[in-house]
Amino acid sequence: MSRLYRTREGTVSAVDTRTQLATLGSETAPGPLLVPQGVSKLVGVRAVQNFDMSAATSYSALIRLEGPGLQEGPECVGIGAGGVPVATGGNGVNEAVTIPLDIPVIPANEILVFGEMCGTDVGSAEFAVTLIFE
Repeated sequence: MSRLYRTREGTVSAVDTRTQLATLGSETAPGPLLVPQGVSKLVGVRAVQNFDMSAATSYSALIRLEGPGLQEGPECVGIGAGGVPVATGGNGVNEAVTIPLDIPVIPANEILVFGEMCGTDVGSAEFAVTLIFE
C-alpha cells in the first residue's frame, strides 16, 4: 500500500500551552487535516522545530494529535530538546526526526496537530509536522 502524507506548520510563542499548527506555508487556511480515504493507520510522524533561544535555558518540544480521526484518542510525541548557556546563544535547531507509529485512524475524519514548547519560555518556536498514513 502506498503512503500518504499530510503536513501542518506554525509558530508556538507560549510555554506549556498547546498551539494548533494550522497553516501550510503559503496556504494560511488549508482547511482541516483529514485522514485520507483508503488508509487504516498513522504509521509515522516527521517533525522539525526551531527555537529562537531568547533565554539562557533549556526546552523540550512535543506534538499533540487530537480529533475524531484518531480511533484510540489523543496522542503525544516528543520531537526534540535542547538549550543554550547564554540568552544571545542563537537558535536552538534540531534536525527533522521521523518517528514510527502504529495508530489506528478513521478515514475522512479530522486530526488536529498541536505544537508545545515545554520547560522554560525560550521565546518562540517554529514547528513543521508531517503525518504519514498507510
